[in-house]
Amino acid sequence: MTENSGQVQAGRFRPGQSGNPAGKPKGAKNRATILAQALFDNEAEVLVRTIIELAKAGDMQALKVCIDRLCPPIKAQSAPIQVEIPVTDSMSDLANTFIKAAADGRLSPDVAAQMVSAVGTLARVVEIDELKERLIALEAAVIRK
Repeated sequence: MTENSGQVQAGRFRPGQSGNPAGKPKGAKNRATILAQALFDNEAEVLVRTIIELAKAGDMQALKVCIDRLCPPIKAQSAPIQVEIPVTDSMSDLANTFIKAAADGRLSPDVAAQMVSAVGTLARVVEIDELKERLIALEAAVIRK
């Protein structure tokens, strides 16, 4: 091992020490990528026009490409939503509240699904707490005997 190599005895480099400090800089593109981009840049307009013509002619794949570029995906609601939540001990009643709100159009389906999932998680937590209380009561009864 030489003093300037940056290597440790096992032949590996020290953490944070590059084996080739003068190597390719971060973000540099390889030659194939540069060539492909140059070819595409020269033909982009023709390619786009061809895809549009194929879509107009009924090519479903070309139509999908065009629609995907023209219509952004629908995003979840960002505005606050008010849903009347009933006072109940029934987790199914609570979940049904969100499902009904989605069915009525007051809540988007993805938000309703998240809320129903949260109710399911809450139900599991309640179930674990109830099991814990029952176990403590059983242990206390066994100790008294």
